[in-house]
Amino acid sequence: MRGSTLVTGGSDGSVRVWSLSTYTPIHRLAAHDNSVTSLQFDDARIVSGGSDGRVKIWDVATGGLIRELSQPAEAVWRVAFESERCVVMASRGGRTIMEVWGFAPPREIGDVVIEGSHSIPDVGSGDESVEMVDAYGSEGDGGLTMDD
Repeated sequence: MRGSTLVTGGSDGSVRVWSLSTYTPIHRLAAHDNSVTSLQFDDARIVSGGSDGRVKIWDVATGGLIRELSQPAEAVWRVAFESERCVVMASRGGRTIMEVWGFAPPREIGDVVIEGSHSIPDVGSGDESVEMVDAYGSEGDGGLTMDD
């Protein structure tokens, strides 16, 4: 919930944006092929992750898809973002991975596509704990946290 806006994700794969002023839906997004497993939003965007293994960024005002954020995985467990970075916890290749993505779209230089991401593979330690790492190495910004 943010101001007079509520965003929900369903087992049908849809993300709904609601007005709490009128108690009516503003947008219904066909976001994922299966359940929405995680979402977060701010005044400008919604980031949703699903059991279809995809992470998508949506425009809150229009309900339009901005872009797909990460490479497809088996399932997305959690998304969390601050400012211009997003952390994705997912299962890929039978391993738990954490990726840190920038929101800027990929750039192309010649035939090379440059993505703003860093992948930290196999972060599962067996005791179900994960150490959060700021893959960008910035100091003083407090990093990103993913609370239970």
